[in-house]
Amino acid sequence: MAIRIAFAVGYLGRGYSGSQVQPNVPTVQGELEEALIRLQWCKHGTHPVTLSSRTDGGVDARMNIGSFNLPSQIWDDVGEQGIITALNDQVPTNIRVWAAQSVDLDLRTRDASSRTYLYRLQALDGWPSTVSVSSLNSWCSIFLGEHNFRNFCRFQEGRSTVKRVLSCEPWLDANGDILGFSIEAEGFVWNQVRRIASAMLGMAKGQFTQNDILQALISPDVPVDFGRAEPEWLTLWSVEHTGTPYLCSQSKIDFNLPLVAETPPTGRAYQLWVDKARGEQDQLHQAAWLAHLNSN
Repeated sequence: MAIRIAFAVGYLGRGYSGSQVQPNVPTVQGELEEALIRLQWCKHGTHPVTLSSRTDGGVDARMNIGSFNLPSQIWDDVGEQGIITALNDQVPTNIRVWAAQSVDLDLRTRDASSRTYLYRLQALDGWPSTVSVSSLNSWCSIFLGEHNFRNFCRFQEGRSTVKRVLSCEPWLDANGDILGFSIEAEGFVWNQVRRIASAMLGMAKGQFTQNDILQALISPDVPVDFGRAEPEWLTLWSVEHTGTPYLCSQSKIDFNLPLVAETPPTGRAYQLWVDKARGEQDQLHQAAWLAHLNSN
């Protein structure tokens, strides 16, 4: 008899052409499915893994939710820890499974109630160190509620661009300095967070006003391009799903946030600083995964 297993997985986006499986390129879903094949838990020619959220190439995840079907005897024999260990032994270390539970067979992984992203504005070239928390909070408030995000996405024919943002607020380090912003919504359109991040950078540099952003939301049929920020500073932080209560409870575990806001250098030194900051970004996720794994 088959049962369905849901699992929490994190990954570093560099080196992957996104989360969703694609032919002839490395993806997170592809690595997970290859792991299941090597474990003989699924067969070649199938795509047994579904993921709650699709992320672009270069985008990290502290937590995404995946699921697949498994013979119940395997779950009975190895349990959560066995599933975690077996999968992590088979995937690269830049992908980590850190929690698992059995769920209803009819679970639809994509039907999450909300997703939360973090974007590290402070790492963007040209982000001014003079931006205040109150200013950033005011910019974040523009996006709260239900809006048509046609001007803040890569449009896809047949997909609604109307989305409801549940929260949007500054993301601060332990000293209260700006790292970026966090945003939670029931769902997102393609590139939405990266385009919001670019609009915030434009406001910080005085290129756009808050009224420019408001008008782009009020009049979505009038095209405006605020740019698109880099994927490397975007993180899928958490997913809420009523069908996976254990995974969601595990995601609430506290851990020390190993990031400190600082002003990047300008000119040629900026790229060297980016390499250092990218390492810090990796450490952020590794610290989170270790905290989750050590709690099991």
